[in-house]
Amino acid sequence: MNTKRTDTRRPPFLARLAGQAVARLYLRRPELAEVIAIRYRSVRGLLLGIGNEIAYRLGLSRAPGLISANLELTNHCNLKCSFCPTGNGLLARPRGFMEPDVFRRALRGAGPLEFTLLFQWGESLLHPHFTQLAREARAHGARTLVTTNGTLIDERRVNALLDAGLDRITVSVDGDATTHERVRGVPLARTEAGLDRLIAERDRRGLDTAVDVSMVVAPETEAAAEAFGDRYRDRVERVQKIPLLTCGERRTRCREPWRGGLVVLQDGRVTVCCVDHDGELAFGDVRKQRLRDLWNAPALRELRRRHVRGDLPPVCARCTEYPTDAAAPRFSRRSESSSEAPHLQLPDAGRRPRRPRPAASAEEGAA
Repeated sequence: MNTKRTDTRRPPFLARLAGQAVARLYLRRPELAEVIAIRYRSVRGLLLGIGNEIAYRLGLSRAPGLISANLELTNHCNLKCSFCPTGNGLLARPRGFMEPDVFRRALRGAGPLEFTLLFQWGESLLHPHFTQLAREARAHGARTLVTTNGTLIDERRVNALLDAGLDRITVSVDGDATTHERVRGVPLARTEAGLDRLIAERDRRGLDTAVDVSMVVAPETEAAAEAFGDRYRDRVERVQKIPLLTCGERRTRCREPWRGGLVVLQDGRVTVCCVDHDGELAFGDVRKQRLRDLWNAPALRELRRRHVRGDLPPVCARCTEYPTDAAAPRFSRRSESSSEAPHLQLPDAGRRPRRPRPAASAEEGAA
């Protein structure tokens, strides 16, 4: 990897120092230091994060501030990944593309944000106005991030993607060539072609955009986790491994209602957690309410109270993660981890039928 501008792609020194301190001394999970540094890069972000954590610890229903927003540009995808509800037919809500007006309302109503993630459940590069919307998010003042499966980063789109001014681009890869194709249905070579094209063009232009790769550690991919890290460590800024979401029995409250992020689904509805892929916890709509007002809206405050009482809504009560030493859990405790993955192996009687999905056209895929 060209390391000429690597330092400018990393979080500032103070953010990295704070990340190390919080991860090692407070959370006692040193593997989270980099994630914390990326999320809390500014003094404002760090102070809000500390305030939100204190509110979580004290069980308060009101938390100091909104830090970030996930804006789901679309829940369409050009792949059918086996453990993603968008690809395996388990997503129950309608498919669509976020209207630019909905996107702008979300940003205008959010107030100052530390970052926006232009992704949730779908392939964001399918949105016909991706570049324009990404630029508008950047103009709002927040850092902009996106996650992509990489298969659409061709010669035409790579420049549009980089022209969008994104701070960080994450490409999803699942293990090695065998596991990646088994999970995603496309050859790893196709994904890597997009990744390599992105890195080469970024370096040629001398841009500060950070490029990461991310892997979901699941029963199919776990054996490839170590080799995955070795394969990409010297090619990208960060190698991330996250455990598969599974269905178990959660017994403890979750940090997500306090952490500082809200999720805006493609139709404008707002939920508090990326795990909530069908919007079961949706409690607002950016077409009618400001995002910053929803952060401490009565419905979200009641959800926090329910977590404190141990009265978890179904989507929270069944949220656990695949038990693995290859990745740290994000939402649950290791003692609650479960290897049960109903979205991989469902009895026929409980399986929802796949909904027909139109193939992505060249126009839909324009970045």
